[in-house]
Amino acid sequence: MDRRQALKLLGVTAATVFMAGKAPKTHAALLEDRAKDKKRLVFYFTATGNSLFIAKQFSDSPLSIPQELKKSDLVYEADVIGFIFPDYAAAAPMIVREFIEKAQFKAPYIFSVITFGNASVNVAEWWDKFATGQGLKNNYVNHILMVDNYLPVFDMKEQIIIDKKTDENLAKIIGDISTHKDYVAPSDMGWFREDMLKNMQDMHFSQTSEQLIKLDASKCIECSTCTKVCPRGNFRLTDNGLEYSGKCEFCLACIHNCAQHALSLERERNKEARYRHPEISLNEIIRSNQQ
Repeated sequence: MDRRQALKLLGVTAATVFMAGKAPKTHAALLEDRAKDKKRLVFYFTATGNSLFIAKQFSDSPLSIPQELKKSDLVYEADVIGFIFPDYAAAAPMIVREFIEKAQFKAPYIFSVITFGNASVNVAEWWDKFATGQGLKNNYVNHILMVDNYLPVFDMKEQIIIDKKTDENLAKIIGDISTHKDYVAPSDMGWFREDMLKNMQDMHFSQTSEQLIKLDASKCIECSTCTKVCPRGNFRLTDNGLEYSGKCEFCLACIHNCAQHALSLERERNKEARYRHPEISLNEIIRSNQQ
């Protein structure tokens, strides 16, 4: 067995261990809230586990948007319907928008919780307007501050030690939704301007995986993790090694979940620092996104 084969074997073993994770805790107040609803459907999109962790607070079996999009029947009816997803450049991920455009939803109470890591800007109002335009009327839209996993700007080692009061803010959101409060979080533009946001969004949502992602073939052990966590199915293992192409969600699931640090971006704050929510396992990310 040569050195590369040995590294590959060790890496696959490490990846298996890396997949293990703890089940997220459920806030006690929400257990009572769930019992009030005859039927609750919660949809989510996640790359590093933040949004899945929040979704699990509202449902024991939240539904992955990438997996739901594989179905032919996209008509949903319940007593309560919820959407949990990350803020991308003060807007919703393209895969979330695609789901809203294709599906139909009917419920007396519809809520959305958007995870973000730095500035919420106008994302709640943006989402409310977009959803309304697709025939989906939210009763409640709020955002929650969590670890920012956007590698070009933030160092994950710095992010994970910041107290973002996530539990405290989550408890408030849980209380609001349990009483079926009507609310849309107001914009907080700060120093952002509309033209700045448009430029950010144009850049973020126009990327392809071959433009964005860099591969260090000497580190890649072909464990196939990236092929399993990409919600767009952009990665494949071939006779020539790992290859990737296609429209990129820019979710960074592939980079954050690569245990060998073989994948990166051209520009990062800290190329050695990666993140996954501590109470979400790699297997859960895979089940959420695998194509």
